[in-house]
Amino acid sequence: ELKRALVACKVFIFYPVYWVVYNQMLNNFISQAGQMQLHGIPNDLMQNIDPLTIIIFIPIMDRLVYPGLRKMGIAFKPITRIFWGFLLGALAMAYAAIVQHLIYSAPPCYNAPSACDAGLLPDGTYEVNHVHVAVQTPAYLFIGLSEIFASITGLEYAFTKAPPSMKSFIMSMFLLTNAFGAALGAALSPTAVDPKLMWMYIGLTIASAAAGCIFWLLYRRYNATEESMNELEQYGEKAVPANEVVPVHHHSIDEKGGEDPNGISRADQAV
Repeated sequence: ELKRALVACKVFIFYPVYWVVYNQMLNNFISQAGQMQLHGIPNDLMQNIDPLTIIIFIPIMDRLVYPGLRKMGIAFKPITRIFWGFLLGALAMAYAAIVQHLIYSAPPCYNAPSACDAGLLPDGTYEVNHVHVAVQTPAYLFIGLSEIFASITGLEYAFTKAPPSMKSFIMSMFLLTNAFGAALGAALSPTAVDPKLMWMYIGLTIASAAAGCIFWLLYRRYNATEESMNELEQYGEKAVPANEVVPVHHHSIDEKGGEDPNGISRADQAV
């Protein structure tokens, strides 16, 4: 059981990098939308694309994609899914860097959005750069897909691989990685300013892709032991396998004072 717990905890080591990427949706993506032409749409409305992506694609993955891959002989096991989650997170950051480049390339303020004299309006506000906010949509789509592969699979892995007596502990360790991710994000906050934002997204792209590749190289062997680890879970909840049952022998004790095979003592028989 301890070995299973350690395996689960080791798999979570790279998750803080993923949470830094994921949390961009909750802060810097909103600020990025505020630098674009909204046409009456609130800039924080765009983040609703993420839950919509999850709601739409989870049934598609469970009912069509995963069964289809199994029929083709492709085992899309948890470690593989988490790996693809990291890569999709990297893709989201790469696309966000492209969007930021488009913003910095557009008038009126270029790499100083809403902070230049050319964009100052008579009412004292600033005109945003001429990029439509819809351009940002794929970034949220990629983040949502990465969440299906990395976040949801991570929760599944934490629950199914933890021994029955340690499920709460392992789940809390998985959730703790989010706190470490938030701390890393706070450390990166000095780079989350114009005109550095594009380079921050590029850095996160490299970090997420590198973390995913290292994760795959270190833990891909656990895909091969997936079924055996799940069998341990079944044994822990139902019964001990037959080949592990210790036989109990009933010994008859000799005639000088003991039991016969029926369990009646010689002394009792004499009485």
